[in-house]
Amino acid sequence: MTRIVQQHPTLAARSLSRLVLAVVALLLAASVADAALTTGACLVQKRKAWITFRKCQGTAQVKLLKGKPTDLAACDTALQTALTKISAKATKAVIACRYRDNADSTITDYDTGLMWEKKTAGNVNTTFVWSAALKDFPDGYNACVSSDGSILACNSAYHDWRLPTIVELQTILLEPYPCTTSPCIDPVFGPTVAGNYWSATTIATDPDIAWLVYFTSGSVFSANKLNSSYVRAVRTGL
Repeated sequence: MTRIVQQHPTLAARSLSRLVLAVVALLLAASVADAALTTGACLVQKRKAWITFRKCQGTAQVKLLKGKPTDLAACDTALQTALTKISAKATKAVIACRYRDNADSTITDYDTGLMWEKKTAGNVNTTFVWSAALKDFPDGYNACVSSDGSILACNSAYHDWRLPTIVELQTILLEPYPCTTSPCIDPVFGPTVAGNYWSATTIATDPDIAWLVYFTSGSVFSANKLNSSYVRAVRTGL
């Protein structure tokens, strides 16, 4: 190789130049591809990642039922790796790639796999005591008016709405506490009162107290379940 370089310096230089140009071309192509990525295309990629994850879970569970060794954690690791890569492309392309407005009063979060209620002018100001909120969602949250007359989401497509856990509720905060935007939530969720929102999580040491998220600043605190607060319903499903 040394002899070739010594005998053909021009040829060696040309080969090196071509290699550099090829690498640059590949980098530019990748950059252009990321820049051309649209929000819709990005969300489709995330949805496919979740579908692959569900299939992986299903296969692992079947193996488990048959008494074969399985690793459900591997499915989750593969999903998170895929989502991280897709999110990196979205960041590079300067596009939003997390929430999808399903045009049926629901918002899908493709980072967590949760589907959230999209508020409307008709139900954004409704408050509940904790027990009523917990009761209404499994039984009547698909209707416009619940059994006690409270105005709820006008969405008949799903019947498995529930109160989110405190961890789930925190995932839709626009930024960590102290939030600089009020209400501290993405506008895709529709009109939102900057107030206290119930979670389904009860204080471990006191069954009369539950956790809430304050969507004015993003703080988390607890309150007596007899107090009235707002609610953002959720369901699991893609």
